[in-house]
Amino acid sequence: MDTEIPVDFAVATGRDGPAWVVAPSGEIDMANVDRVREAIVARPEACDVLVLDFGALTFLDTSGLRLVVEALQETQADGVRLALVRGSADVQRLFVLARLETRLPFFDDVRAAVDAR
Repeated sequence: MDTEIPVDFAVATGRDGPAWVVAPSGEIDMANVDRVREAIVARPEACDVLVLDFGALTFLDTSGLRLVVEALQETQADGVRLALVRGSADVQRLFVLARLETRLPFFDDVRAAVDAR
């Protein structure tokens, strides 16, 4: 099995007011999901919102879906609000098939995700 991370995969992180924004680009799969997980865990304690921005994703497999569910559980336990920025139709399709799209806090852009209450 090829476990090399594709060169077009990246994870950007940064603060946006009270939020820690994690923005992966490219494909999230078994080979690189841990890099996204590490970016989530790096959230500063002072950030009370975690935004996962999927706007630049081209693919998300079930390991990425599992990561989102884990992030939801962890943020709820820590009293942190989770917000997700919608990805492409192909990315959102996985959430629809898993019947999670209406159960997760999706937004159209980072600003809306950060500002929501």
